[in-house]
Amino acid sequence: MKILISAVGNTDPIRNFHDGALVHIARKYRPDKIIIVFSEELISKKDDIEKVIRSIDNEYVPEIVYHEPIILNNDVYVFDTMYDQFDAIIQQYYTKDDEFILNLSSATPQIKSALFVINRLSEINVKAVQVSTPAQKSNAGVGHDDSEDIDALIDTNEDNIPEFIDRTLEDEAEKFSYALIKKTIRDFIQRYDYKAALELANQLPDFSGLKEARKKLQDIVDALDRQDIPQTLKNRKWSDEKKKVFNAYLTIELQKERGNFSEGLIRIKTLTEFILEDYIDNRYPGLLDRYVDESEKYFLGIWDYSKILKEKKEWTLYNQIKPMINMNTSRNTLAHRLDPLQSEELRQLGSVLKNLKALVKEQYQFNEKDFNFYKELNKELLELLK
Repeated sequence: MKILISAVGNTDPIRNFHDGALVHIARKYRPDKIIIVFSEELISKKDDIEKVIRSIDNEYVPEIVYHEPIILNNDVYVFDTMYDQFDAIIQQYYTKDDEFILNLSSATPQIKSALFVINRLSEINVKAVQVSTPAQKSNAGVGHDDSEDIDALIDTNEDNIPEFIDRTLEDEAEKFSYALIKKTIRDFIQRYDYKAALELANQLPDFSGLKEARKKLQDIVDALDRQDIPQTLKNRKWSDEKKKVFNAYLTIELQKERGNFSEGLIRIKTLTEFILEDYIDNRYPGLLDRYVDESEKYFLGIWDYSKILKEKKEWTLYNQIKPMINMNTSRNTLAHRLDPLQSEELRQLGSVLKNLKALVKEQYQFNEKDFNFYKELNKELLELLK
């Protein structure tokens, strides 16, 4: 029996008039059984995915198994957790008598990375398959089709023909070549997923540039894990406060680039409070100590700082932090619910980050070039991994 194990990504089942990876692999290999692993966020795609798979061919009727339990939203961004869960899933369904196929192109970078590593390290015989985009380049900027009618998407799917263009890529020796692994590392770097890139880089034999790339990746991964400042930033001749603020802002931007909006949202209030405390302490020495004594509070929050700015008629700064205060309502709501952020909240996040960047830039005299830290790091890493 031929069995496909696949997670689900945002491009599934159809995007931009073409198969998503899950459907495309099913179209090419016609597995007898398809085991689908959902996250909380994407379980809503269940009916559409099954409908598209059933549309491949009237005579193709695979058994579709929905693996349980589904993956928690917070876990899909944690490599170690995804490695353990998918390793267990594969072991649960694997038998020596069956031919297994792994989809390496759906879901978060952490899931893809976990499947890559499992495929390389495991002793089981599986076929690992990647699917390139129709344009042979990144899907960034290509809109999702989640709101479209699924029947209309099936009718306009350009892959839904007998002579479809095969976009699958596999290693004939059942293990991906080093060139493909290196390409995948580069893809992870471009998505700012340094931990996934490092995990794969550690599986490669040494070549020119790899040792230095590993060193840079390890520094960033260690810093992010410890919520510390990367060594490259520590070496800059800035004050400790300036380094802390800059690193905190870059971490928020990094979470946004990764699509982990909830984590970025949670950090915004903390950084804003740090900046305001630093500003008021320097502008009005001793004021915060007196304010705490008078209010009998153990700590001050963003609303307290806002009140102080209003009392001192610091209108420019007062107005600048208004979006952060408004956004904190969403933050509190998020902390008490399991629902994903709504589109309006995501748009609001973009506005808040713009204000936060301006606040950081003005209060600590950064120039625009400083904010290209991770873009410049990526350029260095990609050059080392040519």
